Amino acid sequence: MTWNDLTPHQQREIIHALHHETDEQQQMLSLIRALLMKKNTWFDYYRMRKTLRNTPISNLVEQLQFLNEKPTLYEFPHIKGLQAPAPRMGDITIEQYALCDTLYHRYLPPLTPPEEGNAPFPLERAGVRHLRQLVACIYRLPGKGFDKQLLPQVAKNTDLLPVKELQRIAFIFFCIKLYIADSYPSIFKPKTLPADDAPVFGKKQQHTPFSQIIVIMAADELRLLGNLNECKKTLLYDFFSAFLESRKIHKQQEK
Repeated sequence: MTWNDLTPHQQREIIHALHHETDEQQQMLSLIRALLMKKNTWFDYYRMRKTLRNTPISNLVEQLQFLNEKPTLYEFPHIKGLQAPAPRMGDITIEQYALCDTLYHRYLPPLTPPEEGNAPFPLERAGVRHLRQLVACIYRLPGKGFDKQLLPQVAKNTDLLPVKELQRIAFIFFCIKLYIADSYPSIFKPKTLPADDAPVFGKKQQHTPFSQIIVIMAADELRLLGNLNECKKTLLYDFFSAFLESRKIHKQQEK
């Protein structure tokens, strides 16, 4: 079982349980229920109750082992009237990603270590306001590029989504953040390496806004991406590649 094997309903319920259930036993039960209900129907509910009565909990818990692995959800769901990013956000600009990243970190609260009794996934503290802003920033109007002035129009569609679907979209963004960090380890290398047995959803690291990195690239004497406005319009992965190239050139010049 992996995250990609789950139905959208299962993903929503599991992500919601990881967000809100602070009691370990209650959280485990909610996760098992979600795993047993592929859809939100009376038939699935009846089948879930029957399975709980006839199957040892220990056998069901084993199916949750995928929660200890790095999630690989890279495609955003379709929202009527809006354009979703390409898989892994391959078609968005660094400006759009930078704003999404800032809103994501505003949405998440600081974490304390899981051994102190906290859930393994960040608990929501700031409410749904930052969550709704994040989702609106991820999507675009059809045929339009990213424009902050158009975000209110995008929000008219995204604000209609239930909170659990918003949380699912935020989680997919989190998965892509992990993918980007793995793809560019020299850029996103943590100051301290986690232990081998550390949970995937570890303590939140100090956040450096991407807007600062964009300004640094625009001010760089090499000007690989042009001025500040041109830097902002650079595609996400092109920006990271140029950032690495700039760093490489500067190191060669120092020799």
